[in-house]
Amino acid sequence: MGEKIAPRNLEQKMLFHMLQEDDTKIKLCLGSFGTGKTYLMLQHALKGVQEGRFSKIVFVRNNVITRGSRDIGFLGGGLVEKIYPYLMPIADLTSQDTLDELIRSEVLEPVPLGFLRGRDFSNSTLVFCDEAENLTKQNIQLMIGRIGDGSQLWIAGDLKQIDHRDFEQNNGIRALINGLAGEPLFGMVKLVKSERSATAMLADRLDAV
Repeated sequence: MGEKIAPRNLEQKMLFHMLQEDDTKIKLCLGSFGTGKTYLMLQHALKGVQEGRFSKIVFVRNNVITRGSRDIGFLGGGLVEKIYPYLMPIADLTSQDTLDELIRSEVLEPVPLGFLRGRDFSNSTLVFCDEAENLTKQNIQLMIGRIGDGSQLWIAGDLKQIDHRDFEQNNGIRALINGLAGEPLFGMVKLVKSERSATAMLADRLDAV
């Protein structure tokens, strides 16, 4: 959990610096397929828990299906079961057994976006939001308003992967950047180079077709 990693390019080096300092409380990482935004942020989050920097990770994601895919229907079970498919990036980093243990031990708390209202995340809690391109300004405001003293909000997203028209007309990431630019508590890094594989790098070439 939280294995030792090193940056592969200048932008990743900038991201490492941002994630490893605690003065910036709201941290946004943008990047296309394979640039490492989710991977690197989750690795630093897990390492932060191991080192006692964070007491737990609250994992937030809006339950929006990928554009062009079909809704598989209502998912049964409790809250954890409903959001569990979205937690697979953590299983990819560690293992499914480790993911299950993180949830059982309450080191990792999966929270659907719609259940954030009224919550107060203090005591060195790290709130991590993935696929944030599918959030409105109001969604982003809701998350920021939950962050108490000593806690942080980390956000990963890619504006090229917006999955619904609603988020194009009212986009939370754009509102965050425009509203908090120059604010000392806010930081942003954009990753530009795919580091996943030579194959993954081919995805961007379809933009020109």
